[in-house]
Amino acid sequence: MWTAEDADREARQFVEFVLDGRPTVEDADPVEFARVNSLTILFGSNEQAAFETYLARMPAETATRWRDLLAGGATSEAFGPLTLEEKLDEHQVETALKDGRRQRIINLVVALVVVSGLGIGGYLGWQSLADNDLRTSGTLKFTAAEVSTTDGSIVGGSPVADPRLTVSLARDVAIAAGDGPREDRIVTAPFADYLYPPSAISASVFSYGGVGVIAFVGPAGFTADACLVASVSTGDLRPLDTVWYGNCKDPIGRSATIRCLGNNAVALDVRVPDGEVPLPEGGTGFADAIRLQSISDGGSRYEILSVRGTIAVGTGSDVVVPAFGGAAGDGLLFDFGEGRSGSCALTDEVLRP
Repeated sequence: MWTAEDADREARQFVEFVLDGRPTVEDADPVEFARVNSLTILFGSNEQAAFETYLARMPAETATRWRDLLAGGATSEAFGPLTLEEKLDEHQVETALKDGRRQRIINLVVALVVVSGLGIGGYLGWQSLADNDLRTSGTLKFTAAEVSTTDGSIVGGSPVADPRLTVSLARDVAIAAGDGPREDRIVTAPFADYLYPPSAISASVFSYGGVGVIAFVGPAGFTADACLVASVSTGDLRPLDTVWYGNCKDPIGRSATIRCLGNNAVALDVRVPDGEVPLPEGGTGFADAIRLQSISDGGSRYEILSVRGTIAVGTGSDVVVPAFGGAAGDGLLFDFGEGRSGSCALTDEVLRP
């Protein structure tokens, strides 16, 4: 077991190795050094697995600070703070299970490194073994767009939702107004406090003309007063594109382009990159998830009052985002099953890939 000083020294060396010469803002505290420079964005699954062996040798207080940092990340605040549930997000758990075999190999290699005293040099060799597993695209896959040469309409049939890409906004998130850490102010709000309670609104992702579209369906009239947010994110919840629609007091991201609008359904364009994307904090990421939320006005009682859901598929999945077609003015029916459906009319907004 390391002392606190040993743990700080070893962690700083590890972070600087992963940093690989990137300019930084200096801080003597290794955890704060990583935080203020958003260096955890460079910690992929391989780096986190290797760093886990360091955490196991740190004093409990030091290890806890690192785990708290690695569990969230400042850039995820663009979509609101991570709840305790989101820090143990189902998609991340699924991905971790699928990566279990690789993790065991990594742990074995790192253990041998520790025993042999090779340290960071051994990690270099281990990392090279994983080079053949580099990704080239996100898990949200789209088909090529087809445009009619006669009237400019988008070729394709009616929207058919894929259950694997459909979710109900059922995770309620309520943070009471007040001072102190948000984690200490998480409460369970009565359903009556929500404008639209958990599971009242559902969503699914589609492709229209090669552009990502998030379709929301809900109660009659919800498109007139709801505040909806969609955020295309990396697997560790770093936002790549965030759009908002409706009656939002403090809008997050950019105003959405409305693709289809009706009394009980609305479809919004989102930008879903198909390759590796540079991140503002440094490093790169892939479009692996779409986070969704319906935000209610919490008044003076709540700092945050929303219901959320996440659309995500595992790495290596063969799921392809379903496409639909049509032209401005055409009526569409979005049927997600289990009584979740809504209708809207396509708008004449210009496509913005």
